[in-house]
Amino acid sequence: MENDFGRAVADGVENASGEDEQEVVEVEILNHERGEVVGTIDTDGNLDTESEALRNVSQEYLNEGIPVLVPTTYENEDGETVHADAEVIVEPGTTGFVRAIVDELPSPFDGDPEALADLPAHDIE
Repeated sequence: MENDFGRAVADGVENASGEDEQEVVEVEILNHERGEVVGTIDTDGNLDTESEALRNVSQEYLNEGIPVLVPTTYENEDGETVHADAEVIVEPGTTGFVRAIVDELPSPFDGDPEALADLPAHDIE
């Protein structure tokens, strides 16, 4: 059963990656300790920064993606609907990447809360 669930999640992610091209979104990254913009990141994973610290903490996410939990449902062997969270990797170029990377950045880095409110979260459907 767990293998079936895992396969269903993987299929959903694979199908989602075949979606129509999405609009490229760019968000400013702030350093709250300094009170300044230290870079930008876009949907395709293009990081523009002169901050070595920001570049270092972002590199792994840019190379490997960001693990996020996505609410899912599936039917178990008894035909009951089960609600669970599935971990998926959100990579550059996919829906929700900008929001995921900004959410994942450690303090003092963050995005403008107003800009983040309008960003889509990753959805496997």
